[in-house]
Amino acid sequence: MKIFSKVVLCVCLSIVVGACSRSTTPSKNTNLGIGNYEEDLSDVRVKYDPKPVAPAPSERVPVKEKSGSGIVQLPQQVNSQVDIALDSIAVRNKNVRYSSGYRIQVYVGNDRREVDEAKVFIYQNFPELNTYLTFSQPTYKLKAGDFTSRLDAERYYSFIKQRYSMAMMVPERIDIKKSMQTK
Repeated sequence: MKIFSKVVLCVCLSIVVGACSRSTTPSKNTNLGIGNYEEDLSDVRVKYDPKPVAPAPSERVPVKEKSGSGIVQLPQQVNSQVDIALDSIAVRNKNVRYSSGYRIQVYVGNDRREVDEAKVFIYQNFPELNTYLTFSQPTYKLKAGDFTSRLDAERYYSFIKQRYSMAMMVPERIDIKKSMQTK
């Protein structure tokens, strides 16, 4: 039994070594360069019928030719269809009022006097920013701005953070109309 297991082990090792070795050895042919590569691909190339296919009568598009210049103009029906599609998209986009954006949370606390001071600070230093004061008993929260991108919010955030160390940027649903007015 010991001999049989040794034979099986040797056979397995020889199979593993044989599988790991290279099947062919690389040739030392130095004539193969990039410019000398040749391969016949004519069998796999797509073959096209040389005669042109005319469109069906229902698919034909009327074409006008300017007198003598050789410039071809297509009909305006395609442009009108594109204009109609763009107008419908514009109307749909005008109805969108809110978007995801950022506001700067300036103050969170229980003192009404401090939140009023923070609001006055924002009005005096950044009159273009809208402020939002919420009260959820007993906490006041003051948020400022309607920023569509984080980069816009960070410009104001660095100045506000100097005065109010607890200030932070918060992602929030913002009013698009107000954010466009501040730009």
